[in-house]
Amino acid sequence: FQPRSPREAITCGIVTIHQELSLTPDLCTEENVFLGHFPVTTLGTVDRRLIRNQTLKLLNRLSVRIDPARPVRRLSVAEQQMVEIAKALSLNPKILILDEPTAVLGVENTAVLFQVLRRLRDQNLGIIYISHRIEEIFKIADRVTVLRDGKCSGTAYVKDVDEEWLVRRMIGRSLLTHQTTRGDGGAIALRVRNLTRERHFYQVSFFVKKGEILGLAGLVGAGRTEIAKTIFGLAKPSSGSIEVLGESIKPGSPRAAIKAGLVYVTEDRKAQGLFLNRPVIENITAGNLRRFFKFPCLRLGAEWSFARRTISNFDIRAKNLNAPVRSLSGGNQQKVLISRALGLGPKILILDEPTRGVDIGAKQEIYSLIEKLVAGGVAIVLISSEMAELLRLSDRILVLREGHVTGSLTRETASEDAIMKAAAFAQTRGAIDE
Repeated sequence: FQPRSPREAITCGIVTIHQELSLTPDLCTEENVFLGHFPVTTLGTVDRRLIRNQTLKLLNRLSVRIDPARPVRRLSVAEQQMVEIAKALSLNPKILILDEPTAVLGVENTAVLFQVLRRLRDQNLGIIYISHRIEEIFKIADRVTVLRDGKCSGTAYVKDVDEEWLVRRMIGRSLLTHQTTRGDGGAIALRVRNLTRERHFYQVSFFVKKGEILGLAGLVGAGRTEIAKTIFGLAKPSSGSIEVLGESIKPGSPRAAIKAGLVYVTEDRKAQGLFLNRPVIENITAGNLRRFFKFPCLRLGAEWSFARRTISNFDIRAKNLNAPVRSLSGGNQQKVLISRALGLGPKILILDEPTRGVDIGAKQEIYSLIEKLVAGGVAIVLISSEMAELLRLSDRILVLREGHVTGSLTRETASEDAIMKAAAFAQTRGAIDE
C-alpha cells in the first residue's frame, strides 16, 4: 500500500494526528472537527445541528468540556490538541497515527487520552503511537519499534524490555537522571504581588531568586501560561504588581519587560515563536537586530558571525543558515527559539514547556543549558506538564488550580503525589508564596 496523497490514505482508513497543530484558528471548534467533510441536509445545506451534536459526542468521548461554538483561537494549546483528536475520530479511522499527542497535555488529559486509546484498541483500531516520552510507551503500547537516525534500531514487545533498553537504542547511551544540587540562590530577581487577570487567575504572588528555578505546575486550565504572558506584558493584569530586580515594570509592555531583563519563551513555537518560512539566521537574530545595526546599515557580517556561533554553541543542526526553519526537527527548532531569547541577555527567563515535542537527546541538552544558566545567576520560571521535569529541575514548585495558587513545595517536600493533590484536590486558595 503506497497512498499517493493524504486524502487517499484517509479514504483507506488511515488518519494521522501530526505533532504540530493543524487547526484553522478563525473557525469554531465544531467547524474544525468536520472541516473537509461537513454533513449536509437533504436540501444540500450544511447540517449545523448534526455537526453540533456529533462534535459534542466526540468531545464527551474524550471527556473534555469545550464549547463547540467557541473559536479555536480562544482555546488553550492543550484544548486544541483534544480538538485535533476529535477531528481524527470523526473520520472513523481503521488505523490512527498519533505523533507526540501528549506533548501539550497535562496529566489529567493524558490519562483521559490513554483511556480513549485503550478503548479504541479494544475495538480493533490499529494505533501507531509516536512519542519521545519513555514512560508513555510502557503505559500504552503493546509493541515498540525504536528509530535512530532514520533507521530501525530495535523492535520488541513492551513486556520484554525496560527503560534502559529503549534509551540505549534511542540515543546510544544511558540517560543521566541526577538532580543538580544548588544553594539557596541570591537576591530576589522577580517578585509578583497579588497579580490578577479577571477570568484567568487571581491574587497570585511569588518570587524567584537569582540562580533559582521556580516551577509552575497545574492541570490544563490552571492559568500557568496566562500568568507567564501577563508578567511578560502580552496581556494586561487587572491588578497587582511585577518587580524585576526591585524595580516595578510597566504592565502590558513586552518592550519594558525585555529592557528590564525579563524574557519569555512561548509554549507554541509554530504559531507564536518562529517564522517558519524564514531562514534560520533570521529566526536567531529576530528581535535583536539592534546589536548588528550601525547607522545607516545592518552589519550583515556581524549578524552572520553571531548566527554561526549560536548554531555551534547550541548544536543546532541545520543544512545552512539560509534554510527555512520549518525544515529543522522539533528539537532544533526549539533550540533556535531558546537561543534567540538568550541573545537578549535575560536576567529572568520564563520557559513555557521548553521540551515540548523534542527527542530525549535534545531534551537532555536543554536541561544542561538550563542548569548552566542558573549556575550563571539567571532566574528561571519553568512551566511544564511533565512532573518528572519539574521535580528534576525546580528548586521550588508553585501549584495552581483554576487560576488560584493551591500549593507551594520545596525540593524536599515536592513529589508527584503532592503536586497532584494540590493541582486536583486542594481546597486552599490564595497567594500563599509571598
